[in-house]
Amino acid sequence: MSGRKVELQELSQVLGGVVEELFRGAMQPEEELQGVLDVLLDFRMQLQDTLEYLLKGPSGERERWQSLYGYLVGENAGELCEELLRYGFSLRGKEVHERIYDKEKRQPRGLAYRILELVRLGKRDEVFFSLLNVFQGTEIKPILARAFNPMYSDQLFKTFLYSFLSGLLGPEKSSPEEVE
Repeated sequence: MSGRKVELQELSQVLGGVVEELFRGAMQPEEELQGVLDVLLDFRMQLQDTLEYLLKGPSGERERWQSLYGYLVGENAGELCEELLRYGFSLRGKEVHERIYDKEKRQPRGLAYRILELVRLGKRDEVFFSLLNVFQGTEIKPILARAFNPMYSDQLFKTFLYSFLSGLLGPEKSSPEEVE
């Protein structure tokens, strides 16, 4: 058996052990399982980035990776939407939120509507520039920057940004789970 097959078999055994521990109640889902899920998600995102790099290579190689890349984009898109929703929600009550939402009137400011319209039109550069203005002096998490990757279709771009903006501007709840 090749070294890579042995490593994959060992990984499969480790993941099987996690499932077994969870089934027996020996693992706390809130803590340990979340850590495993985070590692797996990071791996899927890194694999997607690597396949994206390979797709930019010689044209003969592209076909080998295209279907796997498409599969990973689809799988990761749902998780990316959830993360963007949570990120938007985490910004509530902070300076970024105040720049885009009027608490007294309990409605988004004009800039929010402009950004929503730019997203609807698929104008990535203008949306990015507008968000840079909103985030002045505040760090933008890489998860939001990932939504602007040109490898994503316009439809996915819109979905990602609407998820983020829903978290940022959506109904007043105490957690993103209550919004759903």
